[in-house]
Amino acid sequence: MSFLYHTLLFFAVIVLYSLASLAFPGGGAWYDSLTKPEGTPPDHVLAVVWLILYVLIASSVVIAVRRKQMNGELLLLYGINWSFHQLFTLLFYKLHVPFLAAVDTILILYSTWVLIRVIRPLDKIASSLLIPYLQWSVFAIYLAVSFCVLNL
Repeated sequence: MSFLYHTLLFFAVIVLYSLASLAFPGGGAWYDSLTKPEGTPPDHVLAVVWLILYVLIASSVVIAVRRKQMNGELLLLYGINWSFHQLFTLLFYKLHVPFLAAVDTILILYSTWVLIRVIRPLDKIASSLLIPYLQWSVFAIYLAVSFCVLNL
């Protein structure tokens, strides 16, 4: 496949993972009124972190496609992970249901771990690129659960 195809795929994955945050930007007055857990990053830091994570996720997808390892199972696993990722923004920022958003962060962590485990035998680089996303998911669980506890 061509360089142009892989470049377009790379940016398409970044856009797809960004959809929910583009549709429901920030938390507005509701989010501002919440008691924030210790270590909550400022919005500008979150934007940079997520951009880096989206680049790593997109790179993992492109590597799997370029090496002809993207099969139905792998595509389904990426799709499940993407769905949980989108759901968090909807639950937390739009619907204001922190408890369900916290549960969703656990599903994001688990689906990321499954992706890494399935990709690892196929391509160590593609799976390694998802490790920072897995690590960030652990931190996201801490934040989400803390938001629940602090704002009962």
